[in-house]
Parts: sequence; structure tokens; C-alpha cells
Amino acid sequence: MKRLILIAVLFAVSLFAPATADAQIDIRVNIGIQPVWGPVGFDYVEYYYIPELDIYYYVPGGQFIYMVNGRWVARTYLPARYRDFDFFRTRVIVLNEYRPFLRHGEIRRMYANYRDYRPYVTIRDVRDPRYYINRHHPEHRNWKKQERDRRDDYYKNHRDNDRDHDRYNDRDNDRNKEWRKEREKQLQKEREQREKQYRDNNNRENDRDKKGDDRKSKNRPEEGPRLKYKRTYN
Repeated sequence: MKRLILIAVLFAVSLFAPATADAQIDIRVNIGIQPVWGPVGFDYVEYYYIPELDIYYYVPGGQFIYMVNGRWVARTYLPARYRDFDFFRTRVIVLNEYRPFLRHGEIRRMYANYRDYRPYVTIRDVRDPRYYINRHHPEHRNWKKQERDRRDDYYKNHRDNDRDHDRYNDRDNDRNKEWRKEREKQLQKEREQREKQYRDNNNRENDRDKKGDDRKSKNRPEEGPRLKYKRTYN
């Protein structure tokens, strides 16, 4: 009974183990959609909190989340009163959690002293090629052109390699054909030599037998003339 229980436990662990392993290696990256006024150093960002405006920015959806008439709303733009706000000279807090605005009071108290400007490098000002994938980055157009040229060079080299490979294969095939022809000639020559040797051996054997017969005929004694006897009847 204990053995059956142990087998059942091991089977259950084996079912849940792959899901756990997949969860451990799940790596998310959204550098390409992070706003260029955001701080560098984060491969994935869920929310930004901007203490100076007391609002949030949802990175995957590209939406600002702020309070309107006592409830949170999500918009792709800010109200007109924030039109001249400089996001490159404000403090941005990265929050990788689920709907942080639901505990807004705690977050506002925690980052109340972050309203003042504190210099840090934004995505727009960084010269790290990892961030060139962001279409709003100043170097995105050059990066895209370089990537296209690199891709074209890769395919061109790949085609050239295929052509060289085919050329080498054709050359090898020609060499193999020439080798087979030479080999066939050599085999044909060897067959002819064997046939000739076989014929010569047969001819020598025939000549030897003929000479032996002649020698035997010479050594045989000569027979006298045969006498004819006439039969008489009494």
C-alpha cells in the first residue's frame, strides 16, 4: 500500500514539474514599446508612476491612467492642462505589479518625496543598441537600415554559399565521372589481358598436345603388309 502511495505522489509531481519549469524560464521583454521618456535599465515594464502628476502610465497598452470624478480612467492622451508637461524632466517610478493604482494611497505616500527632478538617463538619450528597436528612438531609422542591410548581406552570402556548394558538387560529380571512366577503361584493359593470356595458354596446351601425338606416331613400329588368306572348305 505504501508503495502505491509513493508511486501516485511521484506521478503527480511529474505532472506539475514541467509547468513549474516553464514558469521559471518565462522572460518578458517590451523595450520596443516603452516610451522614450522612460528610464533605461528595464527590459520589461508594466506601469510607470509619475509622482509630479500623480498618474500612472500602462506600458503594454500605451495608456495614461488618472482619476476623473472619483474613478480611474485609461486614456491614450492626457487632459489639455498637461499639454506642456515635460516628461523628460520628471521622476518616473517603475512598478511591475498588477494594477498598482488600486493601492494608490500607499504608493503616493511611499513616493511623495520623488516629485523633485532627479537626473537619470532616458531611453531617448541612451546609445545602447538594445533600445534602437524602439520606433521613437532617434537612432531607430539608422538601426532599421543597418538591420535590413545585415539581413540582405546574410541572404546574399547564403545564396553565394549555396552557389559555391553547387559548383563544388558539380566539380566533384565531374571528377567522379572522369574517375569512373578511367576505372572502366582500366577494368576493360585488365579483362582483355586476361582473355589474351587465357587464349595464349590454350594455344600452348594445344601445341604441346599436338607435338606429343607426333612424337608417339614416330616411335610406333611399322606394320608389315597384311596377308590375305583365302578360306578353303573341305
